[in-house]
Amino acid sequence: MTSDEFLIGYEKAVMELKLPFSPDDFLGWSLTSDVTPTELDILDRLLGAMVAKKNASSISTLKKLSRIPQKNPLLFGNFNMDLLNEKAKRQVLSLKSLSFISSKRNVIMIGPTGTGKTHLAMAIGNECCSNKMKAYFIKMDELKDKFHDAIVGEKTGKLLNGLSKYSCLIVDEVGYCKLNRQETLLFFQLVDRIGLKETGSIVLTSNKDLSQWPEVFDEDDALECAIDRLWDKAICMTFSGQSHRGSDREQIELNFLKFR
Repeated sequence: MTSDEFLIGYEKAVMELKLPFSPDDFLGWSLTSDVTPTELDILDRLLGAMVAKKNASSISTLKKLSRIPQKNPLLFGNFNMDLLNEKAKRQVLSLKSLSFISSKRNVIMIGPTGTGKTHLAMAIGNECCSNKMKAYFIKMDELKDKFHDAIVGEKTGKLLNGLSKYSCLIVDEVGYCKLNRQETLLFFQLVDRIGLKETGSIVLTSNKDLSQWPEVFDEDDALECAIDRLWDKAICMTFSGQSHRGSDREQIELNFLKFR
């Protein structure tokens, strides 16, 4: 291995491992040292192994912090595609690119229980972690409890700041519990904060259509703009093909069959 070839990998190692010895430092040192191609090759492989170990450790930490169960991880690779036609398969796999995050779009999955919404949501979260992006998974009833505790403890600002720092916030099972007025306001403040700061995207799963959301949230006209912020420009994956409001929203009909 030549010095020029080694420098290609070394530059990456310097950034990943935060080495204090820059590529220019190495180049200057190599000109005055008798380093053989074999030694460069060994050093290149060693640094490569160190980078790989650090990346694996970072990904493992991100997955633990995401709260996504990892005992039997739900991934795109083990999602049951057999019940989908080719178009639906492409639409599901398009989420794996995570391009919706870079374009600051939300993903909303609506359909009956047991059709794979949570699997896909967790697969998105795991994919984020594998790409060293922060994801956080929480069920709606758990989020309701967090809202309640924050209101009682007068720590709502701290909670909203914490939840809005993720590249992908995943809220599962929207509709399984009803939020009161204060909790509803906090939920849509969270949506507003993520949307206005463009810090990331929200992934929601729900068994309720938008028309049923007044059953979930203590909603009034003052909150309608916040709902629109959540739905507008969202990627909506539904199982009934019903249309929802949102002027620039992409509608995807998957028409899953219930498989559990």
